[in-house]
Amino acid sequence: MIDASIEAIPGLLLSFGVLALILALPVGLLARVRQKPVTIRLLCAVSVAGVCAVTLLPTDGGPVGQGAICDVSSPFPQLFLSSSALLNVALFAPAPFFAMLVFRRPLTVVAVAVLSSGLIELIQSEGTMGRACSSTDLVANATGALIGAAGGVVLLRSRGQEARWGKSDVLWGGGLAAVGAMVLTGVFQTSVESYVPLSERDGVKTQARALEGSDAWITEAATDVFGAKTPVREVVSETRDGRYLVTASTDLGDISGWWPEKKLVQAAFKDNRAEAGSLSMGQAAAVGTRFAERWFPEEVRGAERKVRMSGAGETAVYMLSYRRYTAGVMMPMRLSMTVTSAGRIMNFSARAVKDPDLPKVVVTEGEAARLAHQYSGRTTQGAVLLAQHVTDRGWRPVWMIGIESSDVFIDAVTGRRIPRTSLGTEAP
Repeated sequence: MIDASIEAIPGLLLSFGVLALILALPVGLLARVRQKPVTIRLLCAVSVAGVCAVTLLPTDGGPVGQGAICDVSSPFPQLFLSSSALLNVALFAPAPFFAMLVFRRPLTVVAVAVLSSGLIELIQSEGTMGRACSSTDLVANATGALIGAAGGVVLLRSRGQEARWGKSDVLWGGGLAAVGAMVLTGVFQTSVESYVPLSERDGVKTQARALEGSDAWITEAATDVFGAKTPVREVVSETRDGRYLVTASTDLGDISGWWPEKKLVQAAFKDNRAEAGSLSMGQAAAVGTRFAERWFPEEVRGAERKVRMSGAGETAVYMLSYRRYTAGVMMPMRLSMTVTSAGRIMNFSARAVKDPDLPKVVVTEGEAARLAHQYSGRTTQGAVLLAQHVTDRGWRPVWMIGIESSDVFIDAVTGRRIPRTSLGTEAP
């Protein structure tokens, strides 16, 4: 962190050396003239030079030219967890420490240090140096000043000296604190725009709470599909109808699912070539079944499983499909997956929808075929009775009638044709 800070500020060490020399020379000469201890005063001057060099020199890569903006989000808990904040505490402790040994006025020393910190943050808020103003830095700086001043008081007492807590210190310290606080507060309120980081905004914090645990869940699923040694590179979430579609990306492929329902939607390897293996259809089906029962227990319960093979030999793959029927109507739940002969889940797609309550079917298959021919003028080629979500009508039993290169959808209760555009592709 220290190395990164040095690299981010061009010429930091050289600038610090020059500034330290500029401050230390007159301080040292004045101390000699007045016959005061020189070393402590020189250390105090060098500490002040360090604060100025680290906080006021322009940096590379920071925000520039954004106007007067200051991050006013809560400094906790990052004050104790952020390495940057802890470095600020350490940076601002030495100068008040040595200043206490020189002046022995604790209130005045602390007031000057804290107000100086506020002035530094005000300068940084202008955004012309690649710097960022924040309440966390201000509190960290003030914490360092208090620690440094307290350390000075302790050292003085250990030497048999007492800090000067008299009226002069109270007047100077209190007066500086009051006047300086009013001036800085006024300038901040009139000239600096308060900024709350995205992560601290109410809506984002609410979303973060709602998504808590989703990363671990989708990562566990990704590990099961792509392998324990395949790291998840990124997890992103997308809001849809009051819930979240969470997607984990790996080098081998992606997997997504609904949160907070914990319902997987799909996954696929980027490379869809099947590796050689020796599993039979029954063994491959058992692999798929174990996966389905782990991640889709409610969906496969009571569902019909069909298995078919594609290809031949060692690179054959097996397609498993799960469908559930109620009173002869195919329910909206869908689960399909492909298993290689080596036992790898190559891909799957799922639609985890609860079985809807449907009105009683009135139109028979023959009547539906006749109506489809009447509506389209074409020869029918098969029929499937399934549950479909119809716009403005909810869930309905629907006949899907094949006609040459298309389909006709017939309401199995009323016999009316349903436009394809009125059929939902996903449960609400």
